[in-house]
Amino acid sequence: MSIELSQALPLAVLDALPNPVLVKDSETRYVWVNQAFEVLFEVDRITLEGRLDIDAFPQRQAAQCNGGDLRVLESGEVDEAVETVFDPALGPRETITRKSRIIVEGNHYLIGVIHDITEVTEQNRRLAEATDVLERQAIELEHVAATDMLTGCMNRRALFSYADELMDSTTSVGVVAIDLDHFKAVNDTYGHEAGDEALRHIVATTLEIIRSDDVIARRSGEEFIVLLPGADETKTNGIAERIRAAIAASPTGFGSNSIPLTASLGVVHHEGNETAGFKELLRLADERLYEAKRSGRNMAVSA
Repeated sequence: MSIELSQALPLAVLDALPNPVLVKDSETRYVWVNQAFEVLFEVDRITLEGRLDIDAFPQRQAAQCNGGDLRVLESGEVDEAVETVFDPALGPRETITRKSRIIVEGNHYLIGVIHDITEVTEQNRRLAEATDVLERQAIELEHVAATDMLTGCMNRRALFSYADELMDSTTSVGVVAIDLDHFKAVNDTYGHEAGDEALRHIVATTLEIIRSDDVIARRSGEEFIVLLPGADETKTNGIAERIRAAIAASPTGFGSNSIPLTASLGVVHHEGNETAGFKELLRLADERLYEAKRSGRNMAVSA
């Protein structure tokens, strides 16, 4: 290979690359740029030779560019910088310029290669948006799967899952079983829509009484379970009685009708060091709820 060819071939290869390429000397003056660089920045390599960024591109952040260039020339470390440039054919483009140092015959030169990352950036943005949508949908689906659609409170499946986690902890817990009295009569007298409204009223009334960490769940039909994490026996009994009294004192409205409601409650308290499981607590709460029914309804039985 002739000397002329060995010198011209590397530049010809660089000139054929689609990526803009630049070469600067140790003073950050332009030595050479390829054709892609000329097209992107609408410059002529002959005119650009020997000039600084601040002279050739006053509208760009030349000081910042030169600062990075000097670090590369002094340290030999590779530097990557992201920049938005205006492509005459495509408009604004996101680019990343990778700069490194080479030493030729004792002289330091900076080589910069510009990569267009606009499509990658846009794909990443779309991916992030899609991921955000999927995460929101997953949260919504999880909420739907755990929610009773009629009343908006926790459903039976979520109740047992949450209760099992709660029982595995060492905290004490109060369990209150609530059953709406004479619910069939409400449906028969006022219709099933009125019955649905009565169930929603029970949940709304209970939520006004219980604490922020407590939960109410619809177990089935007109029966609800309230879990009171960390509540001692006195607190559990007190909350249960307040729920009973609030339901009895606040009839539900349906159309022009004011429908009086009462509820029977079975109350159980569980200390954290006790071994009884949640199903056993429900059994005890049910027994006490049935005792309230047998004793005349509209009462909370705790023992």
